[in-house]
Amino acid sequence: MPGRLFYGIKRLLADESNERIAVFGKPMRLVALITPILEKMRRRLQGTLRSESLSLEDIDHGCLGHPVEFEGGGTRRDALALARVSEAYRHAGIVRQSFCPEPIAAAIGYLTEIGADRPRRILTVDFGGGTLDLCIVRCEESGAEVESVHGLGLGGNLIDQTVVRKLILPMLGKGERWRRRVDGRDVDTPFPFMKYEQLILNWQVSYLLNQNEYTTPVIERKGMGDEGARKFERLYQLITQNLSFELFQAVKKAKERLSVDPIVRIDLPEIDIDVRLERAEFEAMISGALETFDQAVQKVLDDAGLGPSDVNVVLRTGGSALIPAFTEILERRFPAKVVQYDPFTGVASGLAVADYHGIGNPPQRLF
Repeated sequence: MPGRLFYGIKRLLADESNERIAVFGKPMRLVALITPILEKMRRRLQGTLRSESLSLEDIDHGCLGHPVEFEGGGTRRDALALARVSEAYRHAGIVRQSFCPEPIAAAIGYLTEIGADRPRRILTVDFGGGTLDLCIVRCEESGAEVESVHGLGLGGNLIDQTVVRKLILPMLGKGERWRRRVDGRDVDTPFPFMKYEQLILNWQVSYLLNQNEYTTPVIERKGMGDEGARKFERLYQLITQNLSFELFQAVKKAKERLSVDPIVRIDLPEIDIDVRLERAEFEAMISGALETFDQAVQKVLDDAGLGPSDVNVVLRTGGSALIPAFTEILERRFPAKVVQYDPFTGVASGLAVADYHGIGNPPQRLF
């Protein structure tokens, strides 16, 4: 049967204009797309805990993690995103709900793991695919308390888009000129690549490029036979074969390999792309993101009225936190204090602990 891939729905939760998504011509709410996933998780959990004699009805509560600020968020938009998440969980049977920002959940999970030997103060840096989330937690004998939180829409998705924009789009015709005859006269203008760029960078909607208004100029331009024609042949194949997702997967894998290797290749033979990317070149491309990251660390310190010397442990989690350039910023600010916490399950562990202890909404006093 025909299928439809959904990827990165979390990115749309704070967007008022994305209340519904067309699925084979039928509009479906974001909540309706998320609920079946949660229902399946709940039933699988029941199967795992069957020896505990728990019925499905017993699994009716949970602590729901969320970024400090959703992608494209703001106070009103964040409230919308949380309302959508809450509704989906209710439909899935999780009716007793609490909420916890993800960097605080990571701190809770870490403090639970290390037990009684707690540092005085922890800075959590949760750097994932869509957002950068930070918090500072002060630990005392009587418990732990959140001193500051900060978040913004910076993550791996934006970094991938930056690489595609700066490295790949020039190979698809960005910056080329378009000479043609219009109404009996010769016209020479830049090719209108901007209207293609945003749809390519947001691969979830790049299928919209496969319409005559987009393909006709590309066909005409690639038929000119000059040096730029090959670039537009690549663009044409990208559009007609709907390869934007594959392009971003190739870039993402290359980015991940750069965490280990100094040089990688981005290879997408379907559109004749095979390009080398060095770590130093990559870091130059994302210099803006590096600066924003550094400023965010300073902001969470300033909000708590602290300096780097006041922090005892820096907890680094989230997939994007594995990028060496961001780790180097933390190591430079907090030498010998940076600890890698499980980048993919640390937050979930903390949410489970928060649910068990009934930590409040929003969590200020942790234990």
